[in-house]
Amino acid sequence: MSVDTWSLVKTTFDPHSLGQHNSLFTISNGYVGLKGNLQEDRDGYCPVTLINGVYDELDMFSLIRASNEPRRYLDERFFDSAGKSPAVANLPNPLAVRVFIDDKEISFARGHISEFRQELSFKDGVYRYSFVYTDLAGKATRIEMTRFASIVHCHRVHMRYAVTPLNHESDIRILSGIDAATFSNTTRERQFRVTALDAGPGWTGLTARTPTRGIDVEMRTAELPTRKASGALVEYDAAWSVAAFRGRPGERFELERHIVLACSEDARHNAVIDVERELDAAVAQGFDAAAREQAAAWQEIWDCCDVRIDGDDEAQRDLRFCLYHVLAAAPRHSEQLSVPVKLLSGEYYQGNTFYDTDVYILPLYTFTLPDLARRCLRWRWVGLEAGRQAARERGYPGAKLAWQAGPYGEECLGNWWRFIHTNIHINADVAYALMQYWQATGDDAFMAGPGIDLLVETARFYAGRAVYDPARDAYDLRDVAGPDEGHCESTNNFYTNCLARWNLQWAAVMLTWLQEHDHNAWASARERLHIGDDEPGQWQRVAERLTFLFDPASLIYEQCEGFYQLEPIPPALSPERKAWFATVAPYQALNQPDVLMAMVLLRDAFPEPVRRANWQFYKDKSMNFSSMSFVINAIAAADMGDLEEAYRQFRICAGVDIDENLTGRKDTYAGLHGTAAGGAWLAAVCGFGGVRLFEGELIVEPRLPRNWAALQFKLVLHGGTLTFSIRQTELRIEVGADVRSGIRARIKGQAVTLAPGLVWIG
Repeated sequence: MSVDTWSLVKTTFDPHSLGQHNSLFTISNGYVGLKGNLQEDRDGYCPVTLINGVYDELDMFSLIRASNEPRRYLDERFFDSAGKSPAVANLPNPLAVRVFIDDKEISFARGHISEFRQELSFKDGVYRYSFVYTDLAGKATRIEMTRFASIVHCHRVHMRYAVTPLNHESDIRILSGIDAATFSNTTRERQFRVTALDAGPGWTGLTARTPTRGIDVEMRTAELPTRKASGALVEYDAAWSVAAFRGRPGERFELERHIVLACSEDARHNAVIDVERELDAAVAQGFDAAAREQAAAWQEIWDCCDVRIDGDDEAQRDLRFCLYHVLAAAPRHSEQLSVPVKLLSGEYYQGNTFYDTDVYILPLYTFTLPDLARRCLRWRWVGLEAGRQAARERGYPGAKLAWQAGPYGEECLGNWWRFIHTNIHINADVAYALMQYWQATGDDAFMAGPGIDLLVETARFYAGRAVYDPARDAYDLRDVAGPDEGHCESTNNFYTNCLARWNLQWAAVMLTWLQEHDHNAWASARERLHIGDDEPGQWQRVAERLTFLFDPASLIYEQCEGFYQLEPIPPALSPERKAWFATVAPYQALNQPDVLMAMVLLRDAFPEPVRRANWQFYKDKSMNFSSMSFVINAIAAADMGDLEEAYRQFRICAGVDIDENLTGRKDTYAGLHGTAAGGAWLAAVCGFGGVRLFEGELIVEPRLPRNWAALQFKLVLHGGTLTFSIRQTELRIEVGADVRSGIRARIKGQAVTLAPGLVWIG
């Protein structure tokens, strides 16, 4: 069967599939995220409506089950003081529709469903579903729904809903409006209080407030039926516009809905609107014109960001699915928000932002739409104040960036998670993303301000956290967890030390650059950050003396102190685990890659024999318990020339949500795996395309899977566009005339300068 590479289609509707599909068919625009729930499925998961940055609190501690299993990642010392945690708020559902045929509601729990179909178009972000519902009396009715979140007007959502009686003449009543009977799908707590609720023929309105943070939310809908709305209904927790008519066989009744959402946080994001005027504008534009505007806007995005695979339609579809969701979730409306790890598609992980965004998602933005990367990095700068406080509380200088960060950069997980104390590599992950951005864009203004602040404060923390051992004249980082997370109290974790060393060196080097590049900016930074004369030198000394457990005979880096003394991996560890996130602490097993991840991010800092030795040693030790595993595996395998394994890992990375059997996790119902989605771009472009930046040099060493005829994509570097066309035997790079200056490059081992307008073929 042929595969449409520009859309995802599903035709199954069992309870688990619908839970998975709710996430797959999410529509979002960086401001709002609306899961793909069917309005007629009243027994499934609670509909999810998220506004990026609208948080309240949940009792996450209550979800920890009683167990005598060792769980090293929990710190029982803090159990008695555990309280509620910040979490994204699941808001009222503005998509609500209820259909009654002769006063009997259409519901998946009663009657028969046939011709079921869900479809998401990646070209324009439009979601559709349709089915035929046959009730117990044999009356068949077709339901059709279309909706999208405007990528142009972030506060607007547009929806079209149609009802067609197929074999009956009946009284039909449609209620459309806002349903506030929603709650958290994780703890089942309600995260808002309705403060006003009203409706009239053709409109509904609601305002609500989150109880702890006091964020006000406002929703307004316009309901435009093909026949005049006949009334309105306001219940305790729902407001409805009512359309009633006599339906006849084959006559299609259509309802056009326009929805506007706003919140009091809009002021912080310079995104304030007048809700009534915005709704009037949406109505005046109309559904069809809004859809055309949406398609045109997405075409511009795809012109920059599409990655074309020739010869592998399933891989192409899966990759575009990933790209669509990562691009849709970007906060175009704000410089004080980032991209949650669930991409506005679910409440799991409390809607928080991890380092996954910096390492796995930002590269797509940095190299295609750099303004989006700058926004996310500026949000990290906003979070410096919360990071400084976290460092002070632990007795260290600088800033400790949050492991799971909320909208202000605040730590959103309780102290009873050991990771918030030991996962200190987040500082360096942010520094890595920042340096990639600066090298790709040459955005000196950003580097001279927020960038320098981030580098200095993250480096200070590492310098203060490192423990000096005078007997060895060396520094250690103790009680840390690397990306593996299974060994969460380790000393001298390789990934952490490796990235921290680069962070310390980058901070020192960039201060020198700033002093030479812009004396006024240097003076401002020195005063603003109180930079001591000896600080850069101290950072360099710590970096030079950080401990690395390297064996020159085997060329292998020990992941952390004592790793070699751990027990071998039991054969049954993975297949017989009781939970997906199994305890690997006693074993030479990893939850996900660690040493290999450092060598993927900083590949050119390690000679090929060292990379190969560590690949051979660690590749089978990862249990791949995290979706981040597969992109690292794919890029590392491609680097080692094992293209079959690289392709297998890439397909899991790109398809982890579409085909849950690839991993067996069955957890897409909780939200998309944003790490894997961003990682799919990395695996395609950086793995098979062989593209990377290292110390300002563009390196291109492509290796295509055997079944790919070609790989094509664009990158933005130095302000201009480079177009790559890679075939099995040929590489073509077209350098745009808009590139500001020549790009220093090494292509297939050949040193070249890519000048504006150049076409390189080899």
